[in-house]
Amino acid sequence: MTAPPRSSEKAITLALTLAQAESAIDAFAAGQIDAIVDADGKTYLLRPAQERIRQNEARLQTMLDSMADVITVVDRAGTVISQNRAADRMLGYGPDGLVGLSLFEFIHEEDVPQYYSAFFNVIEGFRPQATVEFRLRFRDGSYCPFEATVNQLRDVSVTCIVLCARDLTRGRLAQEEAGRREVALVKAARAKDQFLAMLFHELRTQLTPVLLGIADLQEDGRFAEALPTLAMMRRNLDLQSRLFDELMDYTRISQHKVRLQPEPVDAHETIHLALEVCQGEIVAAQIEVMLDLQAVESRVMADAAKLQQVMWNLIKNAIKFSAPGSSITITSDNATPGQLAFEFIDHGIGIERELLPFLFEPLYQCSHSTPHIHDGLCLGLFIARGLTEAQGGTLCATSKGRGHGSTFVLTLPAIDGHFAPLEFAANSFGQSRGRLGG
Repeated sequence: MTAPPRSSEKAITLALTLAQAESAIDAFAAGQIDAIVDADGKTYLLRPAQERIRQNEARLQTMLDSMADVITVVDRAGTVISQNRAADRMLGYGPDGLVGLSLFEFIHEEDVPQYYSAFFNVIEGFRPQATVEFRLRFRDGSYCPFEATVNQLRDVSVTCIVLCARDLTRGRLAQEEAGRREVALVKAARAKDQFLAMLFHELRTQLTPVLLGIADLQEDGRFAEALPTLAMMRRNLDLQSRLFDELMDYTRISQHKVRLQPEPVDAHETIHLALEVCQGEIVAAQIEVMLDLQAVESRVMADAAKLQQVMWNLIKNAIKFSAPGSSITITSDNATPGQLAFEFIDHGIGIERELLPFLFEPLYQCSHSTPHIHDGLCLGLFIARGLTEAQGGTLCATSKGRGHGSTFVLTLPAIDGHFAPLEFAANSFGQSRGRLGG
């Protein structure tokens, strides 16, 4: 028997090798190979790696399908390669309904030029990404505006483009609805504030004749035995009147409707006027008030009554939170050119540092102070800051914490001009009075 030629043996061997390789590739693709052993005998397990790849792909697909935006991958020709479930939910073409079709066919013909420009610049690498608006056709034939971010899909053998498109109609409707809600809230708040302002004004007006009547009775000798009762009635009506005034101030400041009559005012004189108003409370609390008014430029452009109200509120606040027999210090300086700064320093209960940012909010003190300290609506600091800012100034507070007292800093724009410093002499109440030095 004649042996086959050596070339035929090589051909048969090569054919068998190719067949084995093809069979191995098919088995590998079908996931039938568990491991590969190299020439050195080292084993590489495939099943765990394949399972991790499968899990990662499933996780990625789940993430894409859960997104509200339409995610579409297209090739260089604009043909859809894949899409997430949002494309089905929003456009209505069904799962993979656009796969194999050109996305250009579903874009409104008037919007094709801008979409193509963005697509071409990214696919050719002229720009890393682009944003474009276009109308996309739904399955029922209607169009909806979309905004898409166009990016090149990297780390793949074939150049592809990823489009992340969001429905502009929903966003615009949401913005319009939010705008309508905001307008409605503003109107409701304005109507409420106007109603409260009218109510407080009417109630305040009704108190005036009652106060005048009590004052007449107090001066009438026939009612001498009733003077203690009349004094009690007068105190309570005065308190009621101040509460109404606070509420009216609160509504005006909240509405940014503070009416001012600015004029040149000596703020040092205003301090003395405010201290005179608070003299009864200072005496009752046995508080010593020490003045150190060193500012040379003490004149400001302000509403005299409103500025006195600010200082009265700050002094009253210091008295309220100070222990009987303690002291309050009020200083002034021009450390910053063009500014007049006052410090109201007490040695009272202090303020926790984390609560300082909320100190000037309405009703703050009522919810964070000792209950027996309350004697009003806890709007004094809110009103003081509002009136200060309305006159171009600032008001802030500092404290080292509970039990370490507090310092309120009031700053106002000073009027140019130099004035002689004040000299002071303490009276029996610990309150200092000053006179202009020559």
